[in-house]
Amino acid sequence: MKTLLTLTRASILMAALGANLFANAQPPGGDQKKPPEAGKDDRPRREPPPQAYEDCKGKKEGAVVQITTPREGKISATCTTSPKGLFARPEHPPNPPEGKAKNPPPKK
Repeated sequence: MKTLLTLTRASILMAALGANLFANAQPPGGDQKKPPEAGKDDRPRREPPPQAYEDCKGKKEGAVVQITTPREGKISATCTTSPKGLFARPEHPPNPPEGKAKNPPPKK
């Protein structure tokens, strides 16, 4: 009876250790996902529309301009530097079109 109890305990311990190994497994090589940098995510950056660059032509960085959006009408934007030049970045980005979620569904 004592041997059976010892075997049962050993089996439970082995099962727990095996489950822990699978839970902490990493993909081989460099395939493991790197933690995101502060303030960044995996989504590709969208390029501002050409009109955003036009709205800041002749302006200085930090200048406030009014831009017209197809859905929101006129909104305030600030001229912001990018590698391609100054562009108008909305202070409060317009809402996404109806039926499109603001955030993509979580990855499984």
